[in-house]
Amino acid sequence: MLIPLALMATIDAAAQVNSGVIFRAVNEIKNSEAFANGQVALLATDMKTGEVLASVNPDMSVIPASNTKLFTTAAALELLGADYTYKTELVYTGNIDSTGLLKGDLIIRGSGDPTLGSRFFTDHANYNYNELFIEAVQKAGIKHVSGNIVGDGTIYIKETTPPTWAWEDLGNYFGAVPNGLTVNDNMMTLHFKTGRDGSEPVYMGSEPPIKGLNLTNLTTASASVTRENTNVFGKTYQLSKYIEGPMPINKNDVTVRCILPDPPLFVATQLLDSLNSRGIKVLGKPFSAADNNRYIEKDTTATVICTLESPPLSEIIKYTNWHSINLFAEHCAILVGMKWFNSSSIPMGGAAVMQFWKSKGMDIKGMSINDGCGLSHFNIVTARQLCYLLTYMHNTSKNYDAFNNSLTMCGDKGTMSSMCLNTRAEKNARGKSGTVRRVKSYSGYVTSRSGREIAWAIIINNFTCSSNDTRKAMEKFIVALADYNN
Repeated sequence: MLIPLALMATIDAAAQVNSGVIFRAVNEIKNSEAFANGQVALLATDMKTGEVLASVNPDMSVIPASNTKLFTTAAALELLGADYTYKTELVYTGNIDSTGLLKGDLIIRGSGDPTLGSRFFTDHANYNYNELFIEAVQKAGIKHVSGNIVGDGTIYIKETTPPTWAWEDLGNYFGAVPNGLTVNDNMMTLHFKTGRDGSEPVYMGSEPPIKGLNLTNLTTASASVTRENTNVFGKTYQLSKYIEGPMPINKNDVTVRCILPDPPLFVATQLLDSLNSRGIKVLGKPFSAADNNRYIEKDTTATVICTLESPPLSEIIKYTNWHSINLFAEHCAILVGMKWFNSSSIPMGGAAVMQFWKSKGMDIKGMSINDGCGLSHFNIVTARQLCYLLTYMHNTSKNYDAFNNSLTMCGDKGTMSSMCLNTRAEKNARGKSGTVRRVKSYSGYVTSRSGREIAWAIIINNFTCSSNDTRKAMEKFIVALADYNN
């Protein structure tokens, strides 16, 4: 049973935590000098009775960081279902003559699948998507191609970069944006060789190699770092990028992950090069359909020779929340936006997520969702909204199992695996973590010592201590909920 929001608010107004482990943990946070100039919002409720067990500023709008992913992934599960899959097609236009000459084009039609070639799905057949495409071409009897190889991601608009993301995030791997033909997590790796302290590292190339990539190298080898601490700058579709920041000294291979410039063009180029190397001569060129209008309209006479089906949405969402994968979350936001508004823009996806939760009875006053993953500092939610979501998914949703399986577990798996060790919360408390600059957030479920099933959320913005010290204070709150015995 979902506790009505009005009832929850009434109980909250009357509730006072007067003693015990929760009171001490909450008071420590409230009285901390490190949080005195910041914003603290927390709430814990019994999901069966609606009783509020802890409450500090539950209706304050705060930046949730990656806790945004819970709103996005849960909405996608509810609207599309746990078994939803994407389908990527390899098709050809024209015809194949008796000599095996394809008098037409080969087109890779994306459907928005974020798992093609993904490092998170190495055991899935689609990880080797290019080999599957080559096999399909060979089985179709194609020995030569007179036309072009086209990567078609136009099921989405071309520009899917969230407009509220920070410039410093856009070129880095965690700033990869969704594409209708996403591949390899829309990521590439830059390789450098470093020398003595103060010298300029030597750029050795990228993996995969990208034709036309122009990288301005502003990095420095530094004895003060043991791992690279660089930023890559440059938006999707830009071949000119620059990188700055320190790298450790005297290393033969320092790797930096960053965004792949043009995923559909990369897929087309990769297939063309592979076919040529296998003796299947392609006379045309690789193209991205978004840059060539004549490829955008779907040719109803095209022949499908290969269909790659993604893992189910439940599996994609599991990895999204376990590993806090921004790219996957943005794809989920687009799914919601396409379903609600028939739009593939990220701002419309965020608006659709909000409207979905409003339709489920959530009071969205004070909420603003501007992306799917939480990288935007313009996102704001309340602790009460997070607890409402968690309670709804636990008490009402038929997709609870898929949602619950996507949550990271203290002492076990995902981004919370190192938390609450050797406490009652270990392998008990599960949820979602969130971190961006000056923001720390956690929310999820825990079973108390007395058997209560508790939904909880805690978010702290603008703390003046380290992120690690903030996490330790928040851990005490989670452990206190697990130890609660009333």
